[in-house]
Amino acid sequence: MALTLQKGGNLSLSKTDPSLTKILVGLGWDPRATDGAEFDLDASAFLVGANGKVR
Repeated sequence: MALTLQKGGNLSLSKTDPSLTKILVGLGWDPRATDGAEFDLDASAFLVGANGKVR
């Protein structure tokens, strides 16, 4: 199953598929026009326990 998120988006994997035991995360983007200045791409992922707190 593939999911696409917009900037600032989020989703609950346990609600999407409660039987989920593994995930694979990939990042993709369209390069923006640049004047030569460098830029970077940041991504974050948090794993939380059943109590909803970060492990």
